[in-house]
Formats: sequence, C-alpha cells, structure tokens
Amino acid sequence: MKKNIRKLKQILVTSTLILGMLTISGNASQAALQANATTHATGKAYTGVALIQSIREMETAGQTMGLTETLKSDLTPNTSNNIDVHMMRTTEYGAMAILSASGFGYSGKLQDAPVKSTTGNVTGVYITGTRYEWIAGVCDASTVGKNARYYDLYKINDQTSAKVGDALGLDTYTTNPGCSDWHGASKRNWLGYTYNGFLRGDGGMFSFGRSDWNHSSSVHCGRGVAVVGSGL
Repeated sequence: MKKNIRKLKQILVTSTLILGMLTISGNASQAALQANATTHATGKAYTGVALIQSIREMETAGQTMGLTETLKSDLTPNTSNNIDVHMMRTTEYGAMAILSASGFGYSGKLQDAPVKSTTGNVTGVYITGTRYEWIAGVCDASTVGKNARYYDLYKINDQTSAKVGDALGLDTYTTNPGCSDWHGASKRNWLGYTYNGFLRGDGGMFSFGRSDWNHSSSVHCGRGVAVVGSGL
C-alpha cells in the first residue's frame, strides 16, 4: 500500500508541475474545456448499466465534450482522438480517496472538512459523504456487456477480490491491504448475487455499498473520468 501511495504522489506532483507550467507560461490560459450548449439539461439519475454507456457517449457528436467520435458496440472508439471519457472505475475512485487522505488532500475525515471535497476546499473533487454514487465495479460481467477496460470485476461475497488501489480491501490482508473503514467510514457492503454493482461515498469517503447494477429502482448519480494520451 505504501508503494501504491508513493506512486500516486509522484503522479500528482507531475500533474501539478504541468499545470503550473500552463499557468506561468503566459498571461492567457493555455487550456480550456467548454461544454456543448445543447447538453445542458435537468439532472438525471441512472442505473449503472445506462450510466456506463451514457458517459462514454459524451465523446460522440453533439454531446458534452464537443467531439465527433463514433463508438463500437463495446463502447471502444472507431478512431483514436487521444481522449477517453468513461464512468469512474473503483480503482480510480480508490486513487482519489487515498490521495484525499494523504498530505496532498484533506487528511482529516471528509465529514469534518470545511468544504466536502478531497482537499477540504473548493479546489478539490466534491464528495458529499452522505450520498451514494455508482462506480464501475461489478461481480458479473454479463450485466455490463461492454469492454473490460471500462469496469473492474470482483467475486461475489469475497472481499479478498479487492484490487490494488481501489481502497476496498481490509487492512488485515497481507497480500493486498486496503482502506476499508478508514476515516470513520460507516458502511461496508460487498457485492452479492442480487446486489451486483458498487456504490461509494455514503457514510464517508471510504464507505462502500452495493445495489442492483441494472434494476430500474436502483438509480443513482455517477461521475465521469477523462483520460488524455496518445492512442486512446
């Protein structure tokens, strides 16, 4: 776990340096993101199955990212535009949670932060700590039916299937210690046969729950992640 945290710190420092260079290289901003005006609408709640597809479609013509990409049936792109927008996976949420508990974030409990964000101020990633959100982590790949690059797969009723960096494992595990119960997290409900998709956030930054990934009554919000790099 210490090695993983060290790697995450190195990534964050590198990102900070890049942002710093963008800021000081001139008086004008060097980067910007403008949402497509046609996508501003009333907020919606989704099942996990619908959300994983809807967030990928943010890259397609007329959607939020303002791109013209077309997607294959497994949600991978037909061409490479060097950007990949997808639903946040459990490992990506875990990285965000671990960094928030480090010296690079708000090292106290989220519920005690002045602003409910990963840094304790308005510059961080906002997490309510009292509301669940869908995360792309499931125990049955058939419920997703999409490319495995867009979700993390776990075993039913088996917390030892937690992955490095997802913050879901117990700290008593010797091979893959995790952050379960950290910072006063009050909920820890692993995936089962019926409740096959992960929820995160209600009960604290490190809480996790479960629900039916594709059932119409199990609707929650979720967040997207944009990865930028050659060949995506």
